[in-house]
Amino acid sequence: MQTGSEPDVREDFNLPAPKPGADYLITVLRPEAPPPPEGYPVLYALDGRAVVEQLPEGAMARPGAPVIVAIGYDTERRFASAERARDYTPPDPDGRAVYDTHGRPAGGAAVFHDLITGVILPRAEALVPVDPARRTLWGHSFGGLFVLRSALQPEGAWFSHFVSASPSLWWDDMRYRFAVHAALALGARPSAPLDLHLGGAERERASLPPGEDVKPFIRMRAALPPDSHAELAADLARAGNPGGLTVFPGLSHGEAFGASLRETLRGFAGTGG
Repeated sequence: MQTGSEPDVREDFNLPAPKPGADYLITVLRPEAPPPPEGYPVLYALDGRAVVEQLPEGAMARPGAPVIVAIGYDTERRFASAERARDYTPPDPDGRAVYDTHGRPAGGAAVFHDLITGVILPRAEALVPVDPARRTLWGHSFGGLFVLRSALQPEGAWFSHFVSASPSLWWDDMRYRFAVHAALALGARPSAPLDLHLGGAERERASLPPGEDVKPFIRMRAALPPDSHAELAADLARAGNPGGLTVFPGLSHGEAFGASLRETLRGFAGTGG
């Protein structure tokens, strides 16, 4: 696939995924500039197909551009709903089986995190020189929930920066949201700076898809308090997190995907990653 923003160097590889469902498709994009002596900074980004499609024109030619490891699924769908619900959502804090609102298996974030750090990361970093001290993990929606969980786990130390965009705090009747606040109150803190991003009109411009099968999703999303993300940012700050909350005025949940990706890429320019 050729796009206007595609750099000179792109390498794809596949990995098997649980069935039924699509295999993983990993796209490694290399900046046009030569690598610094210590290696490029690197951005690990979930929903890889959408990330590649929404890269700004000339993104890989900008000063300080990172290697981008776009972690997606080998499907024509921009967002593979069943696969991302399975992989991005957290296990239940009490150990119960977790399913998405369509009754499909979910709660596989711990297993998926191990796949990223144990398989995807070393394979991607064998293709291009990177600085292991400058790894960022980014995700949106369910992906944002995955990033939030990763930042609060001991194994999150693989990364030096986390960006959680529009995390789906409503997930599973907010059980994980409550668990996060309880953990922070007991002294938990992110293993590296964690930034939260949010569209300013996500609630006002929320989609209302028809059908009985989406009613549980609409109900859980509507039950989330309007100030949930600000409350999370405040609790993270009290726990010592140096990151903050960035709100994109007027943007919907879907629009926040591209805005957050662009903001994250801008953060690499002139900062050393």
